[in-house]
Amino acid sequence: MTIKYKPHRGFDNLTIVSYSKWDDSTFLMAIPKDEANMDYQQYLEDFKSHGMSILIIDDIGDGVPDESMWQYLDNAEQLLTDKYGSDPSLHDKMTALREDRYVRAMEAKTPYESMKVAGPVIDTTSQEIKDKYRHLPMRR
Repeated sequence: MTIKYKPHRGFDNLTIVSYSKWDDSTFLMAIPKDEANMDYQQYLEDFKSHGMSILIIDDIGDGVPDESMWQYLDNAEQLLTDKYGSDPSLHDKMTALREDRYVRAMEAKTPYESMKVAGPVIDTTSQEIKDKYRHLPMRR
């Protein structure tokens, strides 16, 4: 049994409004994004325990880091390149992705609470981005 969650966007195609819960390829339930909902709270706990491995993400929207969490997938840069390869905005989208990851890693925010996960992100970030965000406190 492998439980996975797929985020779903609202009519604005930007905001995540719900998640569907899957067991392998079997749909189990729809979960509204509502702090008072017990199933949504279970999703949050599962995400904290298992990280990105529980998400099913097949759309990166407009390529801007958002609450769907696509930007934290191991292949996020490849997803951007596949969708925006010849688009002149690819460079800006890639920079925004790398900056978002670096800032979240430095601030110990999801999914980079653990230094084991954040360390590689911080280490591989370009010096240009590190210099831009040098005001952030050092991570310990």
